Amino acid sequence: MMAVSERGNETGRVPCIKVLEPGWNTIRVLGVCAGMGPVLVCPWGICIDSDGNVLVADWGEHHRVLLFPARGVGWPIVTHGLSSPRGLTLLPEGHLAVSDSMHHCIKIYQYKAAHD
Repeated sequence: MMAVSERGNETGRVPCIKVLEPGWNTIRVLGVCAGMGPVLVCPWGICIDSDGNVLVADWGEHHRVLLFPARGVGWPIVTHGLSSPRGLTLLPEGHLAVSDSMHHCIKIYQYKAAHD
């Protein structure tokens, strides 16, 4: 799978994340319906974990990282200490690296428990 961020503001469209299957067809649209989790303001960085969960750096009004599970409703996983998060990636040992552009640094968070 692949995820694509549409910031929306420049195009007049609503910001969202589209999840595509290998044939490039859209299979999910995230961040546009409050009933399915947080509504996106300005999504930038995205990644998909091995379970199909989508993580999004949304630097709009709340400067946060959101998780949209493969099934179910999404929720914020990092809500404090970020200023304009722009990118993110998953690291070994269950860590999440987030680029914090206004603080000029990369912040590392525990995402999942490390497997023994």
